[in-house]
Amino acid sequence: MACNSEGVPKYLHWDGKQVFSDPDFLNDQFLYRLGNPIEFPQGTITAFSCKWSFLIEEQDVLTVDTPSISDSYKYAIIEAIRCYSLKEEKNSDGINAWHKLTCTLSHAPNECDYSHSEILIKHEIFKDIEETEIINSYIYTYELWQGNKTVLQRKSFKEMRKDYRKDMIKLFCYPII
Repeated sequence: MACNSEGVPKYLHWDGKQVFSDPDFLNDQFLYRLGNPIEFPQGTITAFSCKWSFLIEEQDVLTVDTPSISDSYKYAIIEAIRCYSLKEEKNSDGINAWHKLTCTLSHAPNECDYSHSEILIKHEIFKDIEETEIINSYIYTYELWQGNKTVLQRKSFKEMRKDYRKDMIKLFCYPII
């Protein structure tokens, strides 16, 4: 399916171009997030939708979406997202373990927005705080959240989810100069 939106610059049409993976996101690049970053979903955490500076010119950030979904945006530096980590000891399935949340980046182009990317939650479970033995590892996609198939959706992880959400808001508080 091709982009039929007249207001979207041709370079932002996906047209089957290469889809990049996490290692292709460089630390000195930005992710733009439309609207007020405090508007992250309150009820559930899902993949955080962004626009990747490698594939979009800043002057086009607000013009891609039809109809327009915001008149402002903030950005986060990819290095800050990669350095983010939240670790807590939790009892899950009768096992005391250390749960660590980090982020992974996914290039997820739309037909009219080749720059569209998502910040996904990477959830690793370790036997000890030193992370010497991993028990399990998950990357949470939007589909997993919608299907209620994540460990983080359990009641015992409510505070950890809230802390993650607050931390993500803080990362996207750089105003555009």
